Amino acid sequence: MTLLQPYLPTTPSGDEGAAVVTAEGGYAEGGSLFALGLIHGSHVGSSSSKRLETCEFLRNHLRVSHANEVISHGAALGVGLTAFGSNNLEIVNELKELLFTDSAVAGEAAGMSIGMVLVGSGAGNAKNSLGTDANEELLEIVSELKSYARETHHEKIIRGIAMGIALINFGQEENADAVIEEMRGDRDPILRYGAQYSIALAYCGTGSNKAIRSLLHTAVSDVSDDVRMAAVIGLAFVLFKTPERVPQLVKLLLESFNPHVRYASCMAVGIAMAGSGDPDSVALLEPMLEDMVDYVRQGALIGTAMVYMQQSDACNGRKIKTFREKLTSIIGDKHQSTLTKMGAILATGMMDAGGRNCSLSLGSKNGFTKMSTAVGLALWLQHWHWFPMMHMLSLALTPTYTIGLNSDFKYPKNFEIQCNSKPSVFAYPKRLEEKKEEKKKRVETVTLSTTAKNKARIARKRAKEDSETGVSSSPMDVESKEEEAAETKAEESPATSDDNKEEGEAMDIEDAGESAAAETKTKKKREPEPTSFRISNPSRVTVMQSTVCGFDLDQRYRPIRPDQKPYGVIMLTDSTPGEEEDLGAVKPPSLEVEDEADPPEPFEWTPPSRPETSDGAGSSSAAAESADADESEETSV
Repeated sequence: MTLLQPYLPTTPSGDEGAAVVTAEGGYAEGGSLFALGLIHGSHVGSSSSKRLETCEFLRNHLRVSHANEVISHGAALGVGLTAFGSNNLEIVNELKELLFTDSAVAGEAAGMSIGMVLVGSGAGNAKNSLGTDANEELLEIVSELKSYARETHHEKIIRGIAMGIALINFGQEENADAVIEEMRGDRDPILRYGAQYSIALAYCGTGSNKAIRSLLHTAVSDVSDDVRMAAVIGLAFVLFKTPERVPQLVKLLLESFNPHVRYASCMAVGIAMAGSGDPDSVALLEPMLEDMVDYVRQGALIGTAMVYMQQSDACNGRKIKTFREKLTSIIGDKHQSTLTKMGAILATGMMDAGGRNCSLSLGSKNGFTKMSTAVGLALWLQHWHWFPMMHMLSLALTPTYTIGLNSDFKYPKNFEIQCNSKPSVFAYPKRLEEKKEEKKKRVETVTLSTTAKNKARIARKRAKEDSETGVSSSPMDVESKEEEAAETKAEESPATSDDNKEEGEAMDIEDAGESAAAETKTKKKREPEPTSFRISNPSRVTVMQSTVCGFDLDQRYRPIRPDQKPYGVIMLTDSTPGEEEDLGAVKPPSLEVEDEADPPEPFEWTPPSRPETSDGAGSSSAAAESADADESEETSV
């Protein structure tokens, strides 16, 4: 909170708090509230007490900011993130009040935040995880949301409610069928759009044939492009436990005439095969990189980046290096469209997410579906309609690591894991290096012998003319005589100089040959790359790398479960407890002020359509506009 303090809105105090908020501006304040929610919304990076404190702070701003939809939007999303899965009825009612103000921007955020608070509860369904009293009240709230979605004229509010209902039905499977069928049969395409995400989240990771048939039928039959797009993306959620089936299903859809379907197919392949480096998936997406439609190219870039997450430069026959160069060229090319550039920028960030230590994975190592990842991906995909949703990707990222702990939850530094693969296969990609401009060395001009002879000939001719006319000799004559002598000397000993030249060239050739031979010898002496190596504790171990790793049971520290994959947290036993130990302690992330960077100085941002002008320039432009208006009136008369 210290870092965001300069941008946070003033703390409301009593009844006067409502007067502080105005209808204009508020972009920095709303953004800072949203950022606060993203920071403390993660259960890993924030303690429960800090999260509760932040939630109360955001709720205070939510109550008094209804006059400004931008601040309300940020506060609503922040509250939804900090109260994620809490099923708190008071918060739901506060968000419902904001929703019923009929503000498009704030209403969309409120609808999604209600879904985040009630995520996975099944509120409004026949069976749910809530008590009897709460169930009746929430049943009424959900029915009010559905009615309001049919009454309002704001598409953003309808979309927010539709996505909120989809989040409520996360993991509900058959229990959500009644709501899904109701939304699928609605005339409003936005509610049908929400129905596809409801299927995706309700049957996430189940591989249900019924859900797949429903999504495929909608993908080829619905009249709305957005609904078809959501249906194709939903396949990746349902089939994430058998990811190899997704490229097979969408192979024909990638050749569809509808660009929305092609875009969704690229995203589905990327989500399902994220971090695998699968060459077949990359080959499917390669033709889409040159598609005629810019947002299809965007989807292909993002999808390919997802597949290449945490892959080394040796992946897929070193094609990943070519892909990185392509991203750099697209970002720097001024002729590329904005959407394609945006895709290249997002792809660059996703490939190196979390310092190349994070990946997208909808399932845990024990096979359970991760709610935060599924919700984060579903909300991130809404950036198609609303750019601030891009930040929700942080919820979907998972760190890939291996750490062995003893009974005191300290890690022994002597514990190692055997990786039966070459180090280059799972190495970090090389860091980008700035190209240093080489200063051009000035080369001295070489005077040819023919030029010297020509100059000497001209000098002799001038000296002869001067002697005939009787003019006295000048310093030029002396110079010409010296040049004549030098020329004669050069002509007398051409053979000697040629011999010396040939000897020098021969010596140079011999030296060059010797240095080349020495270089070849050093290259030949380069040791071959080892076929295995040992990983220290703790270290980064990717999901793909864990399949070729194993435990060395002959060392001092051994895992309690030797048959488990060497991935994530591993509990160890000490075979020689009496000996001295070399241990390290895991430090929790600090939220206190410790050598924190100074916040940037306050600044004003002016949209490109409204350039900032001085008073004089403003008055002159106004005068010019009035003059243009007068001319147009005269013309019309």
